Amino acid sequence: MIDAALKQKLAQDGYVVVPDVLSSEIVYDIVREIDALPTDSVLTRKLLDAPWCQALAEVLAMDPRLSDLLPERPMAAQCILFTKTTRTNWLVSLHQDVSIPVAERVESTRCSAWSIKEGSLFVQPPTSVLEEMVALRVHLDDCNERNGALRVVPGSHLKGRLPAIAVLRERERTDELSVPVRRGGIMAMRPLLLHASSKASIDAPRRVLHFVYGPADLPEGLRWPARRQSCVTGS
Repeated sequence: MIDAALKQKLAQDGYVVVPDVLSSEIVYDIVREIDALPTDSVLTRKLLDAPWCQALAEVLAMDPRLSDLLPERPMAAQCILFTKTTRTNWLVSLHQDVSIPVAERVESTRCSAWSIKEGSLFVQPPTSVLEEMVALRVHLDDCNERNGALRVVPGSHLKGRLPAIAVLRERERTDELSVPVRRGGIMAMRPLLLHASSKASIDAPRRVLHFVYGPADLPEGLRWPARRQSCVTGS
């Protein structure tokens, strides 16, 4: 079981850092797999198509330091690779993550903003789904404010899904906080947590695998994409 304080911090602040989850050897093996990707893959949502990434998703979900942070019977819904350097650089404004990948379109007034990203179907589901979800950000490099660490508004996930004007008000009410994470560490966060990221200002890479876990069963007839229909065993 994890430290109860970590679980409480995730519930209260919407994020928590768990250091030294992955050994240097495991990080090295992951980096080798990433280096084999096409050179333009600085941001891709398709990594769960790869067997090594599916296996890593299961290992993370069964890790006793992380399992109690995840939904019951967690489903690995997505893995995004973010590779930020001074050459592949971008700024992300304050936002919430409100879309999920699904198998097919359904007729429901509680589902909106259907879209296609990298050939996959995405939708904004009912807020209750987003409130159950947790992202695990696997850091493959030391990450700090100078190379694009996330900035968050602690506790903002408790406000539900926010319109743009409410996002600005939350930022004015509560200062953003930078969240540094060392290589091999993991930042767990709620998708509804307001977060942003600055451009890297130093020539040090910031490679992150952003795993998204959700509940096994979805409402409104929604289903996860077929390759992700198996729940993690033992969790």
